[in-house]
Amino acid sequence: MDTLAQVLAKLEEWEPLQDTIYEDLADALGDQAPSPGEIDGLVQRIQSSLTRLVAIALAGHAGRSDREAALLIERAYDLHSVTVPGGYWKAVGHLRQLGWVTNELMECLSRTGHIDVDS
Repeated sequence: MDTLAQVLAKLEEWEPLQDTIYEDLADALGDQAPSPGEIDGLVQRIQSSLTRLVAIALAGHAGRSDREAALLIERAYDLHSVTVPGGYWKAVGHLRQLGWVTNELMECLSRTGHIDVDS
């Protein structure tokens, strides 16, 4: 497959970050922990957003030019390789770690001009 066809295929598969990422982060990082029934869905949605942010960071070489981005990308990989732990409070802790890394990477990429979160 030639390069142009590969780019076109990737564009057809691309989905933008959902506006709901802010709601998901608020639910994950808020003062009140989410209910047990909400955790798995939040983890899946936040992991999906984090994966997209890491892809944006890697495509824009953010990890090469920004130490904070490199550390956040590494942390994202570490968290993604871990399954949600058993037990409610351990799962909440994992969710909050995902939320924190996602929020920090989003802010870092916005600050460095890789994404525009104001639109």
